[in-house]
Amino acid sequence: MEAKSDSGIVAPLIEKGILKSDQDKVLSRLGSMHAPNVGLPKIADVGEYNYCCSCGTCEAICPMNAPVVRKGPVDISKEKNNYNKMELKTEALFRDVDPFRTEVNPCVNCYACERVCPILDGFPVDEFDNIRVMKAGKSKTLQGQDGAVVSQILKSLLEKGEIDCAIGIVRNEKWETKVVVFTNPEDVTSARGTKYTYQPVVASMRDLHRAYVDVYNQALIKYKKIALVGVPCQAHGSHLFRENFNRIELIIGLICMESFSEDIMLTEMVPKIMGVDIRDVKKMNFHKGNFIVETNKEVKEVPIKVVAPLARKGCHYCQDYTSYFADISVGSVGSDEGWSTVFVRTEIGEKYLNKVNDIEWTDKPINKEMVKKLADMKHKHNIWDWRAFMKEIWGRDMPIRPWGKEKLTNIPPLPPPPPSAEKPAGSKPAKPAE
Repeated sequence: MEAKSDSGIVAPLIEKGILKSDQDKVLSRLGSMHAPNVGLPKIADVGEYNYCCSCGTCEAICPMNAPVVRKGPVDISKEKNNYNKMELKTEALFRDVDPFRTEVNPCVNCYACERVCPILDGFPVDEFDNIRVMKAGKSKTLQGQDGAVVSQILKSLLEKGEIDCAIGIVRNEKWETKVVVFTNPEDVTSARGTKYTYQPVVASMRDLHRAYVDVYNQALIKYKKIALVGVPCQAHGSHLFRENFNRIELIIGLICMESFSEDIMLTEMVPKIMGVDIRDVKKMNFHKGNFIVETNKEVKEVPIKVVAPLARKGCHYCQDYTSYFADISVGSVGSDEGWSTVFVRTEIGEKYLNKVNDIEWTDKPINKEMVKKLADMKHKHNIWDWRAFMKEIWGRDMPIRPWGKEKLTNIPPLPPPPPSAEKPAGSKPAKPAE
């Protein structure tokens, strides 16, 4: 079942041709009508400064469907790292719109989105301090890019009825991706393999979240135990969303350095930089400092530094490499080829992993230092003063938001500076990185 995120009473009538929508007119105005962010949810600032990670959690929780993360093409003609970030529908966007032909759903300042935005929640100081269990494994029955552990977890839990559905991403032969809700254990293998392009996975839970109040989505009420697979920002958003939506049963986070818009991957990175027809690609990977593309005939690679600047703008502000807020984190770094690195972070993750069959575990320890090295590299390259942003954003108009003081209190202090060797006399300061 393909996941959709734009529910509403009017939408089914439009699909049946009973009504025509002015929604395209509204969406065409997004991003072109600047208005002061005073009084608006603080996600307006997150989007304006390109800090938005496009996880889609704000879209999932909003009762009005006012925040929108577009799923369509991205204009990369001027900025190669452009991406579909969150855009907020305000009252001004609905000027001259016929309310009898479209769903008029501007932001009503309920601020629910502020509680679930991972950027407004901040980042962990030590993303390894909540690991309960650390080991490498691979599926005994499934084939995958790095051990197929995620597919095996979902397949096993669906077979046992421990979860009702799982949300993940699939691709076609052209590497075009979409979000899918899996209910059949045999179907989860279609999501295997890393895609490196981005979809707002959490936004797809909007219909599941609104099922109780939307008469057209009553069939979705049956999904009460949901598993979600996502990159760090999506795992973080899901973690916050779970506090308001108790049907999220399990969050599996992926280890992630960065991701790319589908447009830049399919039109620039693979055909132009790698010189490969996207339809011939069997596997993509980031490994040992290189971006690697494999076909049936050849393997091509370029240094990561060649493609890293093309990552989505929001990825350049992320300070989470290992999906700190997931129940279980999975990746390939730190374990041998063909095996998955698995970090169990919560009691929930431990409970469900113990219910999974057909995973082979190795006694060989994880190379945690390698994982830490890459995490530190991400933190260094994506350096920005997110603590100052948090203090500014939550300190402004704090009395309006009852949780403002709570957020300010939870902002961690700066870590101690690393020890540095004495500079030789007369040495010049290093040029700051651009």
